[in-house]
Amino acid sequence: MNYFIVLLFFIFLAFYSNYVGKIFEKIKFPSLIGMMIAGVLIGPYGLNKTPELALELAPILKDIALIIVLFIGGLGIGADQIKKIGRPAILLSIIPATLEGFAIAYLSTIFLGFTFIQGAILGFIIAAVSPAVLIPSMVSLIDKNIGQKKSIPQLLLVGASADDTIAITLFTSFLAIYFQKLDGGTFDFKTQIFLIPVSIVVSLIIGWLVGLIGKYSYLKINNNKIKIAVVFTICLVLRFIENTFHFTLYNSLLTIMSLGFFIRYYQVEKYKEIHKGMNEIWKYGKIYLFTFVGMAINPGLVGGYFFIGLTILTYSLSIRSIGVLIALIGTNLTYRERLFCVIAYLPKATVQSAKAGIPLQMGVVGGEVMQAIAILSVLITAPLGAIGINSTYKKLLENS
Repeated sequence: MNYFIVLLFFIFLAFYSNYVGKIFEKIKFPSLIGMMIAGVLIGPYGLNKTPELALELAPILKDIALIIVLFIGGLGIGADQIKKIGRPAILLSIIPATLEGFAIAYLSTIFLGFTFIQGAILGFIIAAVSPAVLIPSMVSLIDKNIGQKKSIPQLLLVGASADDTIAITLFTSFLAIYFQKLDGGTFDFKTQIFLIPVSIVVSLIIGWLVGLIGKYSYLKINNNKIKIAVVFTICLVLRFIENTFHFTLYNSLLTIMSLGFFIRYYQVEKYKEIHKGMNEIWKYGKIYLFTFVGMAINPGLVGGYFFIGLTILTYSLSIRSIGVLIALIGTNLTYRERLFCVIAYLPKATVQSAKAGIPLQMGVVGGEVMQAIAILSVLITAPLGAIGINSTYKKLLENS
């Protein structure tokens, strides 16, 4: 009986969140903001009308939706575009998140009375850009053929996918340092830093190998629906492996995006059939992704730390924006295009919703403060980034 109720709830959710999203579109806001607000309203921190089983399934559904949009993002990147975006994409994946994370670490020692290590734990929760907000927006721009002369959406797609790897690795590293210090042990931070580029390369190689295997096997399937089902299943398996075994040198989301890129490379024009099919799945996936992201937001947590958190975020986002501009030095982007990249790199949502409660659960001193400020970063930057992208791309990327 519970499963039937949950099934009805998911059907209701598809209509309800889509409707709220449409309302926001009519008032010139991105639909994803409406879907997130719909999630807040119906979720455990709103009216609390979401079945417990649905909340337990939420992380799985969010993961599936992220898989879909990252794979579509990979399909949107051509081999010729990689030549244009290689160096700045690498710099975008490293500089903004690193600068922001360490800026928050320092600011936390001033405004929150944290040690630098406590501040770094918070900093690298917040430092990750949100794939849930940025990647769908960039995929939409690719579909509209906007920013294609200079491959700007592709640049941001690639940079953002590796940005998360760096932020999450540094978050995990500083969390380990915190507990090592409590136990009087040592932690090899240099090794962890070295593992970041290694994990990125390993993840890309795995994506290439799976794509290469497909060239001689599953990509030769004539029935397009079966081919899409096989590709989708492979993506799910790649994600399942990381979620189950947690290999240090493996980032499944980066692998899935690179698989999309290599499938496009090996399929030439035929990749468009897969792209079309995955877009059909994404129409429903995005509803659940943004709605469940909204359900994870607890607005009540942020009240006591609103002004301190806002101050820290104002400084840290300014530092992050400088990092984006540094990463784009030497490119042929105009000032308007660089400004668009700054705006696109503002939103936080997915990583922050997933990681905000971990320090508190693990007993880190100040964990409740970290959770509150991480949630505040979502409440401020997800709408700011999404609205900023939606309202500026026509002016800032015109003829790009």
